[in-house]
This record gives sequence, structure tokens and C-alpha cells, in this order.
Amino acid sequence: MALEVEVQDEPADFKVNAGVSGLKTIYRCGGLVFPITLSVTVPTERRGVHMSRLVGAVLNNTQGRNIEDALRAMCREVNATQQGCRVKCEFNYPVGDQFMETSVELEESGPIEYSFKKYGVAACPCSKRLCGIGHTQRAYISVQLKSEKIVDFLQVAARIDSCFSATLSEQLKRDEEAKKITEAQIRPRFVEDLVRECVKNFPDADRVEARSFESIHAHDAISYWTRQKAP
Repeated sequence: MALEVEVQDEPADFKVNAGVSGLKTIYRCGGLVFPITLSVTVPTERRGVHMSRLVGAVLNNTQGRNIEDALRAMCREVNATQQGCRVKCEFNYPVGDQFMETSVELEESGPIEYSFKKYGVAACPCSKRLCGIGHTQRAYISVQLKSEKIVDFLQVAARIDSCFSATLSEQLKRDEEAKKITEAQIRPRFVEDLVRECVKNFPDADRVEARSFESIHAHDAISYWTRQKAP
């Protein structure tokens, strides 16, 4: 007597990619413990993907020396039964009293796609030249890049921070606030300057973007750079 084929294993008309998205869990690495959100997908020529296996692979690999190794392990476990696994992981990485919005996307082997977004302070060079004070505002810089090697998140954060007029801090006394304001005035930078400085710091980046949340306008200022593809 022939065994009945499970519904999701029935043949389909053509291949699609499918999986789970918005899967939240906790990642542990040494002394660091923080929430992560994952998307796990595979290509399938069958009617459906075995979703529970994808979830199981995530829950079985929520700790390790670094997040990239854990994600590779998820792919490896999924690929044992469903080939072509791809994982995207998003989280806020702690850096001092701030956080860096981070995304890591990869397969079992091959390059790793990274996206980083960090906030800082920008000061206007125009008003600095005209009246001696550059109006300041909060800004962010985002960087997208691919790497064959695992990158150091703290080093990435430091390189992004160096592009701003000043860095952010949550708790400041009055004299510390004054020092922070003075720091921003020493190197006033347009949003365009933030992008150019970041491209210098990340010569292998694919895209760099910055946004200044303007303090004296109702609109924001933006700038971006994208690597030109070879013809």
C-alpha cells in the first residue's frame, strides 16, 4: 500500500521561495544577551515548505561565539532537509549607552551582507561661518556592505561615530553637555560631509546614506552614495 504524500510535499507548477518572517528569539554570546528578529527562507518546487523545521533550526542555534556562526548553523541544519536556506537577522547591537541597528544576511557559505545604522550629531557649517554657532541636530548614518569575513561590530560603530560632528550620550551633566556642544562646533558637517567621511572609512561599502533631522526646518536633509556597478 503506497504511503500518502504529505500536502506540502505535493508537486507544484514552479519554484518559489518561502519560509518564516518576523521570528523573534533571544541570542546569547558570552556576556551579551539581546533579542533578534529573523527571516528564514528556502526555495521549493513542492506545494509548501516545512515551516516547523525552519523554526526548529533557529531555536536550536541561538548562541555562539558570534551571531554569524549561529546563522550559518541555522542554514546548515535547514539545508540537511531543504536546500538553499537563507537567513536574515535584525537586532540592535549595544555600543556603550547607545545601540546600532544591525542586519546580517547570509547562506550556509559565501559572502555576508551587512547593514548598519547609527545615530549621532551634525552641526551646520553655514550658520557656524555666519554667526559663530552651527545649529545642531540629531542625524543617522547607514552603511551597507558585503564581506567574506566576519566584521567587528564595535569597530564598525567607532568608524561610523568618527564621521559625525559629535556622538550621542544618554546621561550628561551640564558641564558635559557644554563639552558635547563645543565638540560639535569644532567639526561642523553637512549631511553630505557625513556620507563622504563614511565612504572614506568604509571603502568596500556598497551604499552609504545619511539623514539629518533638521532643528530649524520642518523638513530633513538627506544624502547618499551608491557604488557604481562595472559596465
